[in-house]
Amino acid sequence: MSLAWLDGELVPEESVSLHVNSVTSALGTGFFEALRCYPTPGGGSAAFRLRDHHRRLTRSLAVVGAAPPVSERDLVSALAALIDAEGMTGAPVYVKVMVYWDVVLQGTSLVALQEYQPRTAIFVRSTAADMFSTCPVVRCRISSWRRADTGVMPPHAKATANYYSARLGLTEALSTGFDNAIFLNGKGTVAEAAESNIFLVDRRARTVTTPTLACGALPGITRDTVLERLRAGTDFEVVEAPVQHTDLYAADEVFLTNTAQIIRGVARIDGRSLGDGAGEVTQAVRADLLDMLFQRTSAPAGWLTSLV
Repeated sequence: MSLAWLDGELVPEESVSLHVNSVTSALGTGFFEALRCYPTPGGGSAAFRLRDHHRRLTRSLAVVGAAPPVSERDLVSALAALIDAEGMTGAPVYVKVMVYWDVVLQGTSLVALQEYQPRTAIFVRSTAADMFSTCPVVRCRISSWRRADTGVMPPHAKATANYYSARLGLTEALSTGFDNAIFLNGKGTVAEAAESNIFLVDRRARTVTTPTLACGALPGITRDTVLERLRAGTDFEVVEAPVQHTDLYAADEVFLTNTAQIIRGVARIDGRSLGDGAGEVTQAVRADLLDMLFQRTSAPAGWLTSLV
């Protein structure tokens, strides 16, 4: 039986349920964070950039005038208890933190969220070792769906509703023989891939480019980690700038970043081949991140929070 952490208590995961006519289910009003925990040399576990995940959750909830129902310290305690109870201490673990409202609508959707306390549920999943052994490679297409701009939906909020467009793009991509979708924004420049930030490599110019957050990209924690590692440890110029979809076709390498898959190489975009998708820069970025996450090399101060 799997366990979940629900508002301060460990409960059977299957007991965490939500009424179909609740504010979150019916109106798509929910927020979440996904993070990872990694083994420490002493046999324990450490959460990666937990403070930054809590900060982003706080900013996401502020969009609807709500405050996070859990503190950073609450998250540390919750993860420690849940990972220990599930027997996952010392193993790589994927974590999902869900903040939602279980208020059942009574004939109207005009509900002031500030009047209700949101709930927090945390789930954990172990990660198979082969997830870290080879670089996953995907084929992408430019989606016919656009990333909503800030006047329609706040793209910087990690809100469940924001993932509907990602699902539309993924459905389109999968039905046409691709693995992922790349979204343009309302101005026609690249925003991000489905549930992933995107990077372009020009080996001759020695540049790595990613769309700015103003282009509609989610402020990904892995994105920020890659930017910091590249700026500190390579001679590549790191650029945050608007990206045209034709820039993707001309790139030497393209890779995607997120918490779930960390780094994935892109082998094809529409009809354009990018080799085997696991280019030298993509492989080097991925290897550097894994060495740091598994503490084979040192991480910046505050990036790894011990769960004791």
